[in-house]
Amino acid sequence: MPANSLIEIFKYLYWDMASPLSRDQYIAALLRNIPGDFGIVLRRKWYTGRFSKAGKGLSIHPGTVVLNPGCIECGDCVNIGLFNYIQGGGGIIMGSNVLLGPYTRIWTQNHNYKNPDIPVRAQGYTFRPVVMGDDVWIGANVFVMPGVVLGSRCVVSANSVVGRKEYPPGTILAGYPARKIGAR
Repeated sequence: MPANSLIEIFKYLYWDMASPLSRDQYIAALLRNIPGDFGIVLRRKWYTGRFSKAGKGLSIHPGTVVLNPGCIECGDCVNIGLFNYIQGGGGIIMGSNVLLGPYTRIWTQNHNYKNPDIPVRAQGYTFRPVVMGDDVWIGANVFVMPGVVLGSRCVVSANSVVGRKEYPPGTILAGYPARKIGAR
């Protein structure tokens, strides 16, 4: 590789390191895949200082990507499973004893798209918070859309897509789109 190319690459790294946001993203990327309890403790320490609120006993398992951690609040004993993707820009509030299964995705923003004369990427975003009460369990591979409110004790079955709606406490949801299939 020519020296000029290396210099160009290191310029980008230098500029990234000059930005606190970029530095945080590099550190999060380095911590993301550290296995075992050691990795969980490192991620707990890291995200406890970055979430707007974090209770005791936060567990974030390997492979999880967290965007906009400063917009996320969680209570005690929140367990974020393997390979979750959490986009917190619109705000996420998780109560205590929330369990997120592996490959869960939580989204809090959508592209605006209604003006056909403007490219979608230039129309901005709409942000809506996601709220989960205490003792909520989200199964594996669930997609939670912006604006969802899950009352305490809700359960969402694996592979469900939860659309923007408020679900009462104790609701059991399943499907694509998720629908009430029972109560607890």
